[in-house]
Parts: sequence; C-alpha cells; structure tokens
Amino acid sequence: MKKKTVFFPPRPPGSPAPRFLLLVGLALTLAAGVATPGYGPATVRRMTDVTLRLSPVSLRSGLLSYREFLDRGVEETLQGYGGVDREELIKQAEREYILIPSLPHSLEPFERIAWHFGRFAALVYLVNDPLAGSDDGRVREIHQDYLQYLERKLPVMIVSFDGYDAPPFKGDVRAYLNQRLQGEGRYRDGILFCYYPKGKRVSSESFDDQSNAFGAAQAMLSHAASDAAKLWFYTWQSMEGDLSATPFYTGAADGAKQGP
Repeated sequence: MKKKTVFFPPRPPGSPAPRFLLLVGLALTLAAGVATPGYGPATVRRMTDVTLRLSPVSLRSGLLSYREFLDRGVEETLQGYGGVDREELIKQAEREYILIPSLPHSLEPFERIAWHFGRFAALVYLVNDPLAGSDDGRVREIHQDYLQYLERKLPVMIVSFDGYDAPPFKGDVRAYLNQRLQGEGRYRDGILFCYYPKGKRVSSESFDDQSNAFGAAQAMLSHAASDAAKLWFYTWQSMEGDLSATPFYTGAADGAKQGP
C-alpha cells in the first residue's frame, strides 16, 4: 500500500483555543524547585487538537463535549511524569490501553473516561520526546531549551499523518511504541549537530527553518499526535465505538481487528 502523508497546518490566527491549564502546572512545578524538561502549553494544545482531528467522529464529539476533563488528563499526567524513564511511560500507556475499555462496564461517567483518554495521549507525547531518557550530558543541557525552541517555532510547523500502516499497530502498545522509537537516534543526533556544530554550543535562535533541529521538531510533533490518535482509535474500536467517518481510515490497516 502506498503510504499517504496528510498535513495539518497551524491553527489560523484569531481562532478560538481550548481552555488549557498547563502554564499553571509548570509554574507550580518550577515553584516547587523541580525543573524537569516539559513541552510548552501551545505545543501540547497543538498535539491534542491534531489527535482529536484524527479521531473517529463519534469519539471526537464525545471528547470535545468533555474537553475540560480531557485536558486535565493531559495536564496532570505531564505534571506527574517529569523525569520518569521511558520504560515506565510505556508501561503506563499499556495500562491505559487495557483500562479505558473497562471503564463503561464499571459505570464510570464519561468525564472520567475523557480524563483517561487525555492521560493516554500525554504518555504517548512524553514517549515521543526525542531527547528523553538520554545519558548524554549535552542532551540534558539543551533539552529544555529545545522544547522552548519548538514552542517558539510552532506557528510555522506543519504536522503530518502517515496513515495507519506507518507503522502498523497490531494490538501490542509496547511493540508499537518501541518500533516508532527505533529511528529516534537520528533525530537526537541531528538536534545535537545544530547545537554543537563545531563542538561548542550555539544559541537555538541561530537555527533556520531548514535545519535538522526544525525537521526533528516537526517529526516529533507528527509522531506524537499520530501515535496518540492511532492508539485512541484502537481503544475506541475495542469499546465497540462507531468508526465511521474516521479521517484517513480505510479499514484495511494491519491490526484493525485487534484490541486489548
């Protein structure tokens, strides 16, 4: 099957943005003296918006009706997992994939379900940070600055979706995320090359929009939103949710019949 690439341009200037509390969370974290790297609020909002746009219409409609709870799930997870190793993030994502379909059976209100969908997405966003989990001192030095660079450049970045077969999901969250992460080394190396072109660190203000740092940021955004949307899709499918009118889904993707 020929791989399709679909592009999501930035939100038009002046269009309404959903309420989001991440700035408060970051302020509280820094006030507490825990300065762990974290995505900026506009970056998280953009990833969440694209994840919603890629979702089945029925799921999107429900989550938008409870957007406040969805955003709380994202926000609280991002606050609680700063500095947590990637293995633990993947383990928690596996748990969400199993837990969420069970919630309706225990008569949980939909706002609680929306919170867990937000938590699931946030875990995937964290896993897709190309600088996470590195022991390289240079990476630790530039990590937060790079996420701030991403936040600054967000208005001119384009998010792409490669389709349900790139990579395919076959019912195993760990295997899927690990497959996605196999190529992250080249993004990390490209970012470091931009920061240390001659062995000495330079400012991210010097990066142009043709740089490896810019390209890696677009790839990270694309992978994070695409992976969250795909895992939401298969979670919703396992809940016997309506999949009709799901953007870019043809029903022929590998793993389409599988769920937790």
